[in-house]
Amino acid sequence: MKSVIKKLSTATALSGLLLVSAGTWAGGHAGGHNPERMLQHMTEKLELDDTQQDQVESILSENLTAAQADRERMTVIRDQLKGMRESFDADRAKRLADELGEITSRLAYDMASTQAQLYEVLTPGQREQMDAMQAVREQRMQKRRTGRD
Repeated sequence: MKSVIKKLSTATALSGLLLVSAGTWAGGHAGGHNPERMLQHMTEKLELDDTQQDQVESILSENLTAAQADRERMTVIRDQLKGMRESFDADRAKRLADELGEITSRLAYDMASTQAQLYEVLTPGQREQMDAMQAVREQRMQKRRTGRD
């Protein structure tokens, strides 16, 4: 029983970390994208070996850095859209909204790709832990969604 609880809490922590990062990418928030912290957390929770640590570090650094410009552009677009309250330009707003959609789509794809790359680095046992973490996180998110309705 303790083993299951430990696995579930580990799964929740790592899953939350990955999904918060993914949500931040898709949402464009200027969150704390810290590959070193993420690597440390994954190493701790999934007991990554040295080779896995090197691979994960490379994946996280490359993908988080690549998404930075898109996240910054999303912030600019949102500010521009908010600034139109007094003087709304429908054509410009439409172009900005379309660009925002393209960036969001790209970031969502990049997040899924990053998660797939990370999954490939893991052993079958670590993948099992990751899957358990994901399931627990999804249950928590479902509870939050139902509580808001």
